[in-house]
Amino acid sequence: MIKLDNLNYALREPAKLDEIKKVEIALGYKLPKVYRNLLQMSNGLSVENGMEIFDTELLVEMNIEYKVSKYASGYIAIASNGGGKFILMAADESDLAILQVDSGVLNPKYSTLVNESFIEWINDGAKDSDWEDEEDEEEQDLGRVILIEPPKNGSSDLRIIEKVFDIQYLAFEILKGYKDVPFVLIEDVEIDEALEKIKSLGELGKLLKVEKIMNKI
Repeated sequence: MIKLDNLNYALREPAKLDEIKKVEIALGYKLPKVYRNLLQMSNGLSVENGMEIFDTELLVEMNIEYKVSKYASGYIAIASNGGGKFILMAADESDLAILQVDSGVLNPKYSTLVNESFIEWINDGAKDSDWEDEEDEEEQDLGRVILIEPPKNGSSDLRIIEKVFDIQYLAFEILKGYKDVPFVLIEDVEIDEALEKIKSLGELGKLLKVEKIMNKI
């Protein structure tokens, strides 16, 4: 059962049944039953995170303007995340799953499954998967890569290390200071990624270490 008691939702007047039928005629598809039920509770939803669940008017407008039936045949765009992504559902009365796809691509083949249940997604706050991905990235541990021993082959070894870590703007400073170890080569790198790159360097990797950057309060 759909619950709209989330404080992040801006509710609207319910859509009338004849409004919904006009939408289905205009689009040439039957709307998923769960989405129809939502419209009859609130004709569209605005969510605090920027997600916009389309009302009956916007539903027709966006699907026609972006030619969803052409580029995503058999699907309907039922929402937008406000950041260039559409939420799609199959044009099937029994469909429950929701997909997210770039509005410039609109090919379900390149979509991301947001949730297998529309009801669960709505009851959980209609979360934007892009925001969740960004939050996951922000939570990753960051560190600094430190040169702990001068490389035997000097600048030639340094260039290999710089290439692996894509260090360009500090190349001259590194060349001047690499003999004065420990020497910080790069900061604010994801620790897991840095460790993988060190591993790929083989013997040269033994000259490096990763130090976690403590969170600043």
